[in-house]
Amino acid sequence: MYYNKKTDDNNKIKDNIMDILKCTGVIIVTSFIGIVFFDIGIEESNIIMIYILGAYIAALITGHQIYSLVVSGVNVFLFNFLFAEPRYTLLAYNDAYSVTFVTMFIVAFLTGTLTKRLKIQTIESSKAELRAEKERLRANLLRTISHDLRTPLTSISGNASNLLYNSEMIDEDSRKQICKDIYDDSMWLIKLVENLLAITKIEDGKLNIQMNVELLDEIISEALKHVGIKQEEHTININYEEEIILVKVDARLMMQVIINIVDNAIKYTQKGSIIDIRTKKTEDKAIITITDNGPGISDEAKAQIFDMFYSEHRNIADSRRSLGLGLFLCKAIVNMHDGNIEVKDNKPTGTVFIIELPIEKVDCV
Repeated sequence: MYYNKKTDDNNKIKDNIMDILKCTGVIIVTSFIGIVFFDIGIEESNIIMIYILGAYIAALITGHQIYSLVVSGVNVFLFNFLFAEPRYTLLAYNDAYSVTFVTMFIVAFLTGTLTKRLKIQTIESSKAELRAEKERLRANLLRTISHDLRTPLTSISGNASNLLYNSEMIDEDSRKQICKDIYDDSMWLIKLVENLLAITKIEDGKLNIQMNVELLDEIISEALKHVGIKQEEHTININYEEEIILVKVDARLMMQVIINIVDNAIKYTQKGSIIDIRTKKTEDKAIITITDNGPGISDEAKAQIFDMFYSEHRNIADSRRSLGLGLFLCKAIVNMHDGNIEVKDNKPTGTVFIIELPIEKVDCV
């Protein structure tokens, strides 16, 4: 990874400036509150607590322990200047003030130091939890992939072996069926890899979005060209809004959303099922609904269906389980477009996926 020292130094300078501004703000606010308390006759011990609280807050919102030390020292001088007799000087006629100043500084500094250590420990604990979560996700991914890739890879290698060594004994119809099976399995693997790559980029914050104004109808039509070959076993109806709908999206990513949802509808519904795709336009939203008349999704699954690696147990004709990546990716992409995706029941049976995207308004001159 390329390391830019100049950029890193600039970021440190900005962070230090922000911390100085935060400390200055804390000092001004605590002094203002102290003056108000003093004017209404509240005891000096309570004003001291305000300054200690200021040191605590400074330690909480800044990035280095030195700021807590500085705020503690400044607070002692300000208390001496504003409230110790004679006021508005750095002199103190009462010898007891010396003990007060030292005690105030020590308490404020220790409070700030303990707060800073607690903050660091909390951050480290959060980082440890994040690392553990990433390791858990990685382990789940490897375990799931190693299990689910075995079936299509075994099918591809077995069918290829038949074609290679027994081609003379295989009739034309069987040969076409074997080729179709190889194609289906290879397409499943390709889509799996595409989803994995997209999710990896999203998790790393490296997914580049190229937003352009697009016709929603064209995105859907193009996406359906890349749906699995088994779409021929189902009826896909498309009903576009008569009015032109423009959306500002990354067409490639939005196509992937449509492909994943339609592929799911094909995979999890019986042969001959009907899949309806409709578009609608409201004042500020473009709405896509993808409806099927399959067995539907349980209420328990609806709450988790967009989670990574979640896959409701179903009987699938090709014996392949879903890795639980497709719908997670759909939600991530739609969210990146400031949109929303949800799942509902289709009455009397089936599922409805609803995608809402911000509409792109075009001024006609």
